[in-house]
Amino acid sequence: MTEYKDLTGLDKAAILFKSLGTNLALQMFKGLNKSQLQKIRQHMSSISNIPFEVKKSVLEEFYFGFVTEKFTPAGEETKKPFQYLDDLSDNQIISLIAAESPIIMAITIAQLGADRQVKILQALPLDAQPKVMAEIGHIGDIPLEGVVSIANELKEKAAFLPRASEYSRGGGENVAGILSQMAPKDERRFLEHLEKEAPELVQQVKHFYFTFDDMTKLPQNIVGDVLKSVEASEVAYALKGQPDEVKEFFINSLPQRTQVILQDEMQLLEGPQPRRKVEAAQKKIVDKAREQEKEGRFKLEDFMDADFIE
Repeated sequence: MTEYKDLTGLDKAAILFKSLGTNLALQMFKGLNKSQLQKIRQHMSSISNIPFEVKKSVLEEFYFGFVTEKFTPAGEETKKPFQYLDDLSDNQIISLIAAESPIIMAITIAQLGADRQVKILQALPLDAQPKVMAEIGHIGDIPLEGVVSIANELKEKAAFLPRASEYSRGGGENVAGILSQMAPKDERRFLEHLEKEAPELVQQVKHFYFTFDDMTKLPQNIVGDVLKSVEASEVAYALKGQPDEVKEFFINSLPQRTQVILQDEMQLLEGPQPRRKVEAAQKKIVDKAREQEKEGRFKLEDFMDADFIE
């Protein structure tokens, strides 16, 4: 299928449906019955590798033939057909275009500021990203009438989107937050399960998930600030069973006078100690670190699997 002049009406309809997606194309074919729609859908699967020029010609024909009849003179809505996107969050826009064809995604993303374009493009499925980028380069070939029609269709759809405050998109940060509220044994159990069932999610979680073992990833001045709000006896319990280098790291994070007090407390804990006390002390220190992060004193993700350059 290389020549536009050789296309049948069914070919053109199938190309249009394939290019714009069924939902939008149906707006231009409101009179189709189920039998006709079934024929188009079946024919869609038999066409592939449509040259761009052929696709462009089909789109122009249908846009001018069907949409122009309904097109009104340029008013404020026509001049800024996508203005409603300014009131939507990034997550809402991603939800809005998630099921659309690459060309609809491209037209929508192109209406946003450069910083938002990058965020939303990178949030799309990896296989869709290069297709959308390619379509962005050809938006100028689509007639204005078609762009306005797409804007109006998405605007109607956007009215049914929940507000950002009404739902959470979950993700690795959300899971990490849930794990941080669990008891240590439950925390380990869930993480072990995730490592088996959802290893990709675990990689996301690790950017936000912080444990006692990660304390040594923080600069000593930050650790020293965290330990100021924890009793020396608690720190001693937390260090029970830890390697010598970890103990030295914690001790050297403290002022000299406090170092002596901590070393005395550690000597009092010679011999086995209850796991629950050790883990409770470790969790207390981790919670204090998280509290300081929430206060804006530092960002944990800056030190979690960070790639540093000397």
